[in-house]
Amino acid sequence: MKASEYDLMRAVEDHHWWYGVLRSQVQHALVGRLPKRGQLLDAGCGTGGMLEYLQGQICDLNGVGVDSEEEAVRHCHLRGLDNVQRASVEALPYADAAFDAVLSLDVLYHVGVSENRALAEMGRVLGPDGLLVLNLPAFDGLRGSHDVAVSGARRYGASQVRSLLEHSSFVIEMIHYWNAWLFLPMLMWRQLSRMKAKQGKVGLSDLNITPDWMNTLLSGLGRVDAGLCRKLCLPFGSSVFAVARKGRQSTGGKQHGND
Repeated sequence: MKASEYDLMRAVEDHHWWYGVLRSQVQHALVGRLPKRGQLLDAGCGTGGMLEYLQGQICDLNGVGVDSEEEAVRHCHLRGLDNVQRASVEALPYADAAFDAVLSLDVLYHVGVSENRALAEMGRVLGPDGLLVLNLPAFDGLRGSHDVAVSGARRYGASQVRSLLEHSSFVIEMIHYWNAWLFLPMLMWRQLSRMKAKQGKVGLSDLNITPDWMNTLLSGLGRVDAGLCRKLCLPFGSSVFAVARKGRQSTGGKQHGND
C-alpha cells in the first residue's frame, strides 16, 4: 500500500467502527482458547491497532507482529510496539511451533502475496492444535477504488476460503460472512467507483474519519450484525471471517457461510 494509506490507517483504526467490530470478533475467537501466557503472532499487523488492543484485553498475552512494509512497522514502533519487525508472511522469522495463535487479517488478498505459501508458513509456526484467525474481503462484485488504493488483488467467497484452509491442512471451526447489513449499499457504491475509474478518475480507499455520533451508531449496528452473522449463516457480507485449527484432517466441524 501507499505510505499515505498507512498514515490514514493509523489515524482512524483505533476509533473507526469497522476496526472496532473486527477487534471484537477476533477477541471473541481467542478468549478462553489460549493457554496462560499465550504466544500470538499478528502476521501482517499493519499499523498495530489489533495487536495493541489484544495485549490490553487478554491477560498475560505475549503478542508479536510482522509486516512487509517499513511504513507499517514505523507506525507500530511509534505506538511503542517494539515487538513488531519487518518480514514477509511467506517467510516468517520464527521457529516451528512457536505460537498458540496466528492472526491473518486482510492480508492474503494483497498484490504479491501467495496464499498457499503464506498459509503454509502460518501452519509451520503454529504449535499442535494452534489457532488461526482469518479475515478476508468478500465477493468480486464489491471490488472498487478501495481495493486499488490498498493494493487488493482479489476477493473471496466462503467456499474459496474453506478450500484454501483445508488444502493447507487446517481444521475449520467456523466460516461466516459479516457486515451483511451494508452489503447492498456497498455494492452500489463500489459499482459507482468502478465507473469513475473507467472515466480516469482515481479513487481513494474507503477509510475516513467519521463524526462521533455516526461512528457510535455504525459500531452498534456492526456489532449486532456480526453476532447475527455468526448464528444465521447469511450467504452474503463484505468480509469472510474464519477460525481454524492446525494439524488434523477436516471432520466437517462447525462451518458457516455459503457462496
